[in-house]
Amino acid sequence: MKKYMKSLLIAALAVVAAMGFTACSDDKYDGDPYFVLEGIGEGNVYSFDYKEVDTTKYDVAKKVVVRSNRPWKLVAQTENGWCRVFPLSGEGDGIIRLSVLENKVPDGRDIVYKVYLDGVEQPLPLTIRQSGSEPYIKPSANSITIGRKGGDTQFSVIANVPYTYEVRPAEDGADVSWLTVTPSAEDPNTVVLSCGLNETGSNRSVMLHIQGTGNYAHLSIDVPVTQLDAIYFENFSWMNHSDTSILGWVTDGETYSRFDKWTEEELSYGWTSQNALVYGRPGFLKLGKTGYGGDLVSPKIAEIKGVMDIAVSMQLVGYSSAGGTVDDGQVYVAVKGPGKITKIIGGDGAETGEIVSGVIYCDDDKNPILLNDVASFVLDPDNHFNKAMDPEGLKIWEYPLTNFTINVDGATSETQIIILGGAFDEQVKTIGKGKNRIFVDNFKVRER
Repeated sequence: MKKYMKSLLIAALAVVAAMGFTACSDDKYDGDPYFVLEGIGEGNVYSFDYKEVDTTKYDVAKKVVVRSNRPWKLVAQTENGWCRVFPLSGEGDGIIRLSVLENKVPDGRDIVYKVYLDGVEQPLPLTIRQSGSEPYIKPSANSITIGRKGGDTQFSVIANVPYTYEVRPAEDGADVSWLTVTPSAEDPNTVVLSCGLNETGSNRSVMLHIQGTGNYAHLSIDVPVTQLDAIYFENFSWMNHSDTSILGWVTDGETYSRFDKWTEEELSYGWTSQNALVYGRPGFLKLGKTGYGGDLVSPKIAEIKGVMDIAVSMQLVGYSSAGGTVDDGQVYVAVKGPGKITKIIGGDGAETGEIVSGVIYCDDDKNPILLNDVASFVLDPDNHFNKAMDPEGLKIWEYPLTNFTINVDGATSETQIIILGGAFDEQVKTIGKGKNRIFVDNFKVRER
């Protein structure tokens, strides 16, 4: 009997102990469970505009105070790469931070996080929304020029909406069949313009019409396309480093677009440099860097038959910082091989600059030499990139004074043209501001 009573007592104590442990667990949290996000809009919805809220800077992200009396957890209902909530779990009161990447398309987006308290789903989730950006279609250049030989020319369309394109006549009734436009196989934002040899004896033009589709049909641009009758033309459309910018004052990505990093395909076009300080930009080139002058040497022009007097034209634009500080803008143009420079003509049609001798350069073996009969001229202060007046970096290329023509007498198929920014290599440091970066595009040769 004693043994039986002892067993009953032990069992009773065990029950009491178990009840005690259960009571302690229930007493851990006071009152009914709750979860409140302070500073969030009605319905637990927070809205961002399209701009980025930095995901790498903890103190920049949107701070939200959590009020709760239970362990809580937030669970995203869809995969996303644009929104970050941190932390996703906690216990009691705390702080979470919300951050988003820039929404570059015009469509808004949202993501839902279900809320769990002590493992139990709550009726009101957290919803984060982000508005879309303004829809746009922009050209990478305001016009397209193609050489007489034709071939394929790449053209980038800067857009965040779907679009279509077609070739239209520049004038009513004009022929457009000589040009076709197709999408690029490598880049969805690039089209390829293809045409054959221009045997008309004059320039010919069409209009590339680009228009948004669906809800964005109201957006459209027209880009003039001209094929020249010149014997040689280069617009550097093959130079399309996506990591560099069309904005002159932005230098990001230049390390990988420098001449000594050019691909075999880029080198096959025949352009060279003695000091490699030539940088590829989307559709044009930059000569030099801070404290160093860059040089550019054209390929030999096989289209020159026999001995010919030629006019060499090019567009030249000077460097300006984002704040508007311009470089010296000194340019030298010389002849390598047969030929002699006889005249310099500016964009206004008037003679400009002077022909000088004794410009320091180097030969193919890197030995110092002096160049004679060199065209020397200085770019107008307005003939520089200007972020304040031209933030998209396109209008400057329409400025007439960016055009220069150098007359060369006695050129042959062995003739090459040298373009030098300020002075060769580090000599620039000893002259003027010590900075002389030059941008080059639309190099053309025609018979005079």
